Amino acid sequence: MKKAIAILSVLVGFGCGDDSSGVPDAGGLDGSARDVPGADRDAGSTDAEVSADAPSDARTDVPAADAGPPAEGSVTLRVVADRGSASSHRGAVPFAPGVLADVTLLRLVDASGDEVVVDTSILATWPLDGSVRSVLLGFDADLSTGEEAEFELQYGTAPSTPGAAAVYVEDPQSVVLVDGEWLAGSRTSGPLVTEASNTRFPDFDSQVTRYLENMSPSFEEYGVSCRGTSAHRTYYDSPHTTWIYYQRAAGVERFRRAEAESQWYRENELEWVDGRDMAVQVCQGSDWSPEVKIDWGVIRRMTGQGMLDDYLLTGNPDAREAVIAMGEAFIRSLPAQLCGRENSLRVTERNLAWTLMGVAAYYALRPEPEVRAGLDILLEEAVSWQAAGSTGAFEHDIVRPDPEECSDGPAGASPFMTSLLVDGLMDAHMLVDDPRIATVVEGVATWLRDDAVTPGGDAFRYLWGCASNGYEDTSSELNNLIVHVFGAAAWVSDDAAWLDAGDAFADAGLADLYGGRPKQWNQTVRGFSRYIGYRAALRAP
Repeated sequence: MKKAIAILSVLVGFGCGDDSSGVPDAGGLDGSARDVPGADRDAGSTDAEVSADAPSDARTDVPAADAGPPAEGSVTLRVVADRGSASSHRGAVPFAPGVLADVTLLRLVDASGDEVVVDTSILATWPLDGSVRSVLLGFDADLSTGEEAEFELQYGTAPSTPGAAAVYVEDPQSVVLVDGEWLAGSRTSGPLVTEASNTRFPDFDSQVTRYLENMSPSFEEYGVSCRGTSAHRTYYDSPHTTWIYYQRAAGVERFRRAEAESQWYRENELEWVDGRDMAVQVCQGSDWSPEVKIDWGVIRRMTGQGMLDDYLLTGNPDAREAVIAMGEAFIRSLPAQLCGRENSLRVTERNLAWTLMGVAAYYALRPEPEVRAGLDILLEEAVSWQAAGSTGAFEHDIVRPDPEECSDGPAGASPFMTSLLVDGLMDAHMLVDDPRIATVVEGVATWLRDDAVTPGGDAFRYLWGCASNGYEDTSSELNNLIVHVFGAAAWVSDDAAWLDAGDAFADAGLADLYGGRPKQWNQTVRGFSRYIGYRAALRAP
């Protein structure tokens, strides 16, 4: 952390200085990139207990959000002993902003109304108001293999017998499932809508489930591919998308899938640096240091969102460590990324997008001034980049990142990569009070609606501003990734008119939906799920 502070002070105080710094140009993956046979690795696990007490750099107490009485309510928990008989159970319960101010006011009762002693540990808090974002629970109840039991977690009510600090246990024999509507409203992965409540776009849910179940080769047969994304299992953040998939229809199978996907990523795709202080994705190689730009292909394979989801929904400290280590790598490498022969974060929207997502996830777990400074630098990049143009797009030379797709485009943009940047901006919007984010998001939505569409008006150009190829006949398949921008614009402006355009693009996208590979399945689930979540705040889902 001290190194990150020193780096940020240089950036904030002095800027890049001489552009002839000689920092190597990332330039995308080249022939030296290596394939990693991740799919063939053994994903084993241990039964060791890992302490989940709040770490030394985390908040151990939570101030009341206001001087009024605590909120009161309850959430239903369903415990399933899916892997054998179990008498001790561990699970994480997320809370929306402002709901839980005092973790000591949690009381657990069983189906008979009898109180059960529950251990608790705060996993994370919401930076804007200090309320609790997620709590790890531990409690006892005898269940035989396959048996399940229902409990009610009451908040705002003190237990008669306080518990101790909850302790995370690896590979538990049971799963603690949280009520689906509660999960969807918790904003763990942004606003969501359960499948049961999604009456406007039910075909989306049936299609993504069908594609996942019938994928051939299966999702799990894919591995790590450093030379391309089509065969890369986790591209577009499969831990994030599988946790979204779980939250929208909470069940044992989906929980275990998301849990396993998160563990697979950590075991197969993280390259630890400087001990375990930093981490990059393995395609970067083992000799990386923060004085070197992170490769473009590596930036987009770093899954801050998914690791954050995993921590908030399981309490697994390995996920927390991954979020922080990737966040440190992003922050410490900012001088290299922003300086040298070019600002790599502005070469293409996705470079800034994935970096912003990673640092926002880091700030979500460590809301300290030093991490906030890194987040603010990235937000300033987005604001100033958009302001440098006149359309609402993040205008740049689109030949530089995609010479095979455009040979003449000095001032263009990518609609689908821009949508990823809005995703990162909305992650930050949940954590910080920066009104500029809303302005940027509405600017992007205006550009997409008015300028980036194809002549038919039902899809977005693959690239906008390309003189050598107008991309006038682009498929509407990418609508499913992009459409959440209109939901985000409605969310930040409280203006449902944005949803008129959003619904039209969503309908067209669903007609062309494809999810036959992990890449396409991930991009569809992350984008469209966010759209219907934002939409539900202003219109019936």
